[in-house]
Amino acid sequence: MSRILFFVLLALAIYLVWRMLQKKQLPREGDPGVPRLAMVSCATCGLHIPHNEALLQDERYFCCEEHRRTAPPADK
Repeated sequence: MSRILFFVLLALAIYLVWRMLQKKQLPREGDPGVPRLAMVSCATCGLHIPHNEALLQDERYFCCEEHRRTAPPADK
């Protein structure tokens, strides 16, 4: 009986250590140390997309190649 109790407590301790390590590795979205991804809106349809996925032309952002191609020229 004491061996069963020992292994149950050992499993519980391993689980708790694993959970603590998980919490330290995964930053939460609201934490100030987490960099936020800049979002931009498509000049044609207004869809918000991440800055690193957007297509840039004439200082305007587009969500896809079709919107970039069919967009009217930028006003200067």
